[in-house]
Amino acid sequence: MNKATVVDARLDKLEQDNRRLKLTVGALLLVLAAVPLIGAVMPEQVLNVVQARRVEVVDENGNLRTLMDGKTIAYLDENHVTRAQLYADGFFLSDENGIIVWRSPER
Repeated sequence: MNKATVVDARLDKLEQDNRRLKLTVGALLLVLAAVPLIGAVMPEQVLNVVQARRVEVVDENGNLRTLMDGKTIAYLDENHVTRAQLYADGFFLSDENGIIVWRSPER
């Protein structure tokens, strides 16, 4: 074989190896990109029971808007005034100053 033929053969082999490397890296990147997507699509586990002594719901500013504990469920307005409360013995509605304006059952 002459020198040009040897160079051409080596160049062809190098190009073939380069194509294989590109395909391998491309396939690896696709697999790595698919892993987070598969995790996002998988259904989340749903708990059968949630236990807590107190549950607080806050708005986007971090202000307490609803709380629930073993005695009451209360709803607060944007001024942190309790506007509605549910107790074991009744339901209470308050005005913007926190004064009870209605209670159930009427006594």
